[in-house]
Amino acid sequence: MTTTKMLMVTSLYPYGNGETFITAELEHVAQHLGHIEIVPGFYSRDEAPRPARQPVNLAYADGRWGALRVPRMLAALAMSLFKYRWLSDFRLILKRPGKLANFKELVRALYRANMFERFLKQQERAGKAGYDVIYFYWLVPEILGAARFSRTSGGSTRVICRAHRGDLYEEVKPAGYAGLRREIIAEVDEIYCISEHGKHYLEQHYAHLAAKFHLARLGVNDPGFLNRQPGGGPLSIVSCSFVIASKRLHLLVDAIAHLLAADPSLQVRWTHVGNGPLLEAVQSHAASRLGPRAQALFKGYLTQAELMDLYREDTFDLIVNVSDSEGIPVSLMEAASVGIPIVATDVGGSPEIIGGANGVLVPADADAATVAAAIARFKDREAAAAWRRAARRFWDERFNAAVNYERFGRILAGLPCAPAGSAAPEAGAALPAGQGGDRVVG
Repeated sequence: MTTTKMLMVTSLYPYGNGETFITAELEHVAQHLGHIEIVPGFYSRDEAPRPARQPVNLAYADGRWGALRVPRMLAALAMSLFKYRWLSDFRLILKRPGKLANFKELVRALYRANMFERFLKQQERAGKAGYDVIYFYWLVPEILGAARFSRTSGGSTRVICRAHRGDLYEEVKPAGYAGLRREIIAEVDEIYCISEHGKHYLEQHYAHLAAKFHLARLGVNDPGFLNRQPGGGPLSIVSCSFVIASKRLHLLVDAIAHLLAADPSLQVRWTHVGNGPLLEAVQSHAASRLGPRAQALFKGYLTQAELMDLYREDTFDLIVNVSDSEGIPVSLMEAASVGIPIVATDVGGSPEIIGGANGVLVPADADAATVAAAIARFKDREAAAAWRRAARRFWDERFNAAVNYERFGRILAGLPCAPAGSAAPEAGAALPAGQGGDRVVG
């Protein structure tokens, strides 16, 4: 069956600054679908949306966050107690620490599932239903409401979702629990993980449902240019992330300080793209730890177009990511697409981006000296030119949006497509000498 009508559920898109990678995905998957309607879970009435070619349906967000939120929430919660299987979750909560936080998470999940089912029933009464597929960009409780609607309405709607990081790994949740997770995975038709690491995580925790779990990598569009390698001057480092504790930018600052102490002739220019609650703390730490031979530039939030402008106009030796957990960083894909090699920690899907001699992988618990040793490899710019060519090549083989999203569009449309995979070797696979991504042992 060829899918002609799809409902795509996002967190905020096309509102807000996040989910920037959705634009490229929609550009490609729309070629295989007759109609796509976007449903954000939230939006700000004071903020204009980003331009989107697809119609945006705000009815769910209005129902969930409108003036009647409290009575609707209480009514939805009461009804959900009779619709969804929640007792096993409740028993699990009683056995674990963080009972109050986890109980609130369970309540939120029940409420959101029922509110989304209510939204779909309203769409049906208004003659706007008849969706061939409901596609959730995140692994969220609303999936359960969509699955129940599909089952009870007697339709043939497929309910599928992607799974990333914060929505996937339960251990990164505030109290280590994701509401109704087991029921959601039992009811959803298919889950498409953005990394092999995520797929393996689900297979380990839900082995009896492994047939539902698939790999569908993200991708970035071909920028049409390559970043210029610095011809001289300071070693130029770029990082790109939200400034929160898990990104460990303090560790990057300490690594740069260690690098400078080890080589009195070295100068470093560090550019960070991104903002967040710890930005001032990181700026203060950099000011106290880095001396006159280091320049720290904080660009704040940049749109994807602005980031590409930075890569077009400026020169960088490498990008560094020292997070303690990841899904699979789009920022590293973007850098690789313009030929910037990578230093990253061995967490989440990051090892899947480093292959073919395009970067250096350091241990998840790497200290400043280990990160500094990895960065120091790029001081030899003549040798690093090969890393840059490999970075671009590996992006083309594994994270080219035109390839990945064209295939995913066929999946959404129910069309036959070639098995997932690429000419690039999987992370950790044996490679010919000189071809594999390097690892630094702490």
